[in-house]
Amino acid sequence: MAAPPGGSFAGAVVALLRLSRTSLLREGGGNGARGFSSSSLHLLREQQQQQEEEEDKEFGGGGEFTKSNEEERRNSAADSSSSSDTNTNNKILRLIAHDREKAGRLSANRARKDGFIPCAVFKQGEIEKTSEVCAVSEREVEKLLRKFTKYGLRTKLIDIVLDDGKRTVKAIPQQIQMHAYKNQVNNITFMRVDPETIVKVPIPVKVTGQDDCPGTKLGAFVSHTRKTIKVKCRSDQIPEAFFVDVSNMNVKDNVKIANLDIPEGVVICEHDLETPIVKMAGKLKKS
Repeated sequence: MAAPPGGSFAGAVVALLRLSRTSLLREGGGNGARGFSSSSLHLLREQQQQQEEEEDKEFGGGGEFTKSNEEERRNSAADSSSSSDTNTNNKILRLIAHDREKAGRLSANRARKDGFIPCAVFKQGEIEKTSEVCAVSEREVEKLLRKFTKYGLRTKLIDIVLDDGKRTVKAIPQQIQMHAYKNQVNNITFMRVDPETIVKVPIPVKVTGQDDCPGTKLGAFVSHTRKTIKVKCRSDQIPEAFFVDVSNMNVKDNVKIANLDIPEGVVICEHDLETPIVKMAGKLKKS
């Protein structure tokens, strides 16, 4: 059966159910066919009418989605999607940690050979000897790095599952140490935090609008002079990044730290707020 004009699959299903019920009642007739008495048929018709009214309320009129109703549903879904996107950095990631027997080079090398990255989990203000040593899957960390990059991952709140799943602590990557010449993570240091813990973290600087930048069309190029900006904030309010729009920048223009849009509760920890972080460099094309 084809879907109603301007409707959807759900509307077609509702229409089909109604047609089946109507056919059944008609075949029942007034002669008690199919075992229905006249009083039973009357009750069935009342139930059918009541059910159709409920369906009208649920599906917006006769089980059909009109064009305006369909657009309204899509707009509502888009609104809910966009509202959730604004809080993407608040989403807590998860890593399962495996206990290491003890700290040291031999234990770390054994973990690396088995496909794990040696880690240490400590709490802010504690001495290094009280940190917990563990190891996390190299494959899982590589997935996170591909998605967020090294700088982006340091802004993420991560659930670290310890003691064979018996307890979970929240932490942020304080240090991600790379191998001297290989493109792989050597070890990670996590800092255990509570939601209200004040932390200092480097926030990535991301440039947008380069395709529409008038300066690049005149022969200049966007010089990304600072990759990160240090800030201080609560661990559950870490910004995902500082976005710099260069779509209106011309030759010799620049954006300074002081020009950034700083979220509420975030404090910049840089000494010179007049430091340029993005600027237009290069010479103009000769006409």
